[in-house]
Amino acid sequence: MDAAVAKFNDKFAEWGIRLPSRDVAQRRRGRILKAGWAIWYLFGADDRGEYLDYYSAHRMCGDDHTRLYADGGSEDLDIIIQFRRSSFDPVEDARLAAAYFAENRRIAAMLEAKGFGLTGDEPGGVQMNRHLHVNPTDDDA
Repeated sequence: MDAAVAKFNDKFAEWGIRLPSRDVAQRRRGRILKAGWAIWYLFGADDRGEYLDYYSAHRMCGDDHTRLYADGGSEDLDIIIQFRRSSFDPVEDARLAAAYFAENRRIAAMLEAKGFGLTGDEPGGVQMNRHLHVNPTDDDA
């Protein structure tokens, strides 16, 4: 897991964020709230080998959901979509909005099932962004 952990630590080094060594040693899931970031992580294995999955969110940097493999490889996973397509045609725009929110609700449910759901103590911008991209307002309906 050294390669996966090193990639994670390098990505967040600018903010002084590192995976807790105890969690790495015990392959224990966790969460980091620091420097405006909310980062959820877990360890697992599949047919390719051991991995570290993480979901990071920051109001200024956006979201990232990545699987880092022990062999140094990585895989991008689904994230809450930050922008939606729109149309000047009201019917088409309503269809695009419905599809956007439906997909983000699907992704949010997957994150929740994975243990990467919001608990309410994340930075406000992270909570607000997730809420706005998952829950349509009257203007979006």
